[in-house]
Amino acid sequence: MKKTLLIILIASIFPQSSFAQSLDAIYRDIVKSENEGYLPLFIKNRQAPDFLEPDKLKTAPPPAAAPNTPPPISLIDKRKIAEAKQKEEEQKWQNAINAIQLNRVTPVELSLVESKVTANDPKATEIYAWMLARGVGIKQDLVKSFTMYQRAALLNVPNADKNALKVYHSMTAAQRTQIQPPTTDNPST
Repeated sequence: MKKTLLIILIASIFPQSSFAQSLDAIYRDIVKSENEGYLPLFIKNRQAPDFLEPDKLKTAPPPAAAPNTPPPISLIDKRKIAEAKQKEEEQKWQNAINAIQLNRVTPVELSLVESKVTANDPKATEIYAWMLARGVGIKQDLVKSFTMYQRAALLNVPNADKNALKVYHSMTAAQRTQIQPPTTDNPST
């Protein structure tokens, strides 16, 4: 406190002298000199030993691992990561369904549906068949829609056979001749 008052007094007596800097600069110089130039006064704890001085730091070599020690324990919970990834996938799927319902299908949603159809997902197969029947997000193709509904029926989707029948009734005679038996391998058939 006495030093601060002395600094203020000196600064007020010699306001523009050649040796005097700003009051802030003088204070910083005093703090630096008291703390040996590396810590400000309000941070330094004078009673505690100083372990942070550069000349007192010693780098110890890393301990050598014993040959039969178990691997270090991972602090990352793999179950939580898997759950977060699953929630993210479910959110992507829900976003795709919402986009399909709003007829705002982008190639991202279409590729997601097609990949799930390839993986024989029953709900995705039914959605893809509906998209083909209505022409939502892709070109309308009643033959392919009928085949997808049959495939959905094979995957035990409720009412898929009734929807296939409705699509069949809306087809022309020429389209009915193009129908091939359903397969569970390729979504494009």
